[in-house]
Amino acid sequence: MNDKALEVFPNLKNRQKDFICSIGFTMTVIGSKWRAIMLWHIIKNQPIRYGELKKIIPKISHKVLSSELKLLEEDGLIYRKAYPTIPPKVEYIPTERGLSLENILAELCKWGKEYMS
Repeated sequence: MNDKALEVFPNLKNRQKDFICSIGFTMTVIGSKWRAIMLWHIIKNQPIRYGELKKIIPKISHKVLSSELKLLEEDGLIYRKAYPTIPPKVEYIPTERGLSLENILAELCKWGKEYMS
């Protein structure tokens, strides 16, 4: 990751220093129990609202879903678009950085399907 990108996302810079291997760093970005699954569905169903994402991933708690969405946004993988309406309307859209993970997530999905059967 270039220095300019790290300036915009200082949280990533802090995590990057803990790894000499880029795989370890990547796993801190997408490797939580739910984060890769959430990003996959945000990419495939963009734009997506909170309630829609919760329906797609019913076993995730509201607390974890909210927390992970904030982390994905902080890491620059998704964009949260809030509309000034009543009731509030919020959509989540993958950023260019988030979309750059689409092929990687597709391969993880393919690998999982192959070895689950």
